[in-house]
Amino acid sequence: MRRLCRIIDSTVKLIRDGGADFDPFTVHDLRRTASTLLHEAGFNTDWIEKCLAHEQRGVRAVYNKAEYAEQRRAMLQAWADMPDGWIATNPKASVRALAQPAKTREYIS
Repeated sequence: MRRLCRIIDSTVKLIRDGGADFDPFTVHDLRRTASTLLHEAGFNTDWIEKCLAHEQRGVRAVYNKAEYAEQRRAMLQAWADMPDGWIATNPKASVRALAQPAKTREYIS
């Protein structure tokens, strides 16, 4: 996790050093965004929570021991396909969105 945080911090620094007004973000921001978009896309909450390593509590935790491996694999592939689709549809807009001033940029989280 620390390595990913360092990679994100370094990437944001490179973007900002290049002159772009770019709000920093964290691994938690990425997790929140993924959870939000996957829920909005209609994926099962149990699959999403399992991917985020959130533990169930109460009676559900006692009785539900499912791993949802195949479902999570398909869901995560769909998640990976989302940004690929955005870039393929309009790659210049995707790059411009990153370079826009942070206060005017639309967020997906």
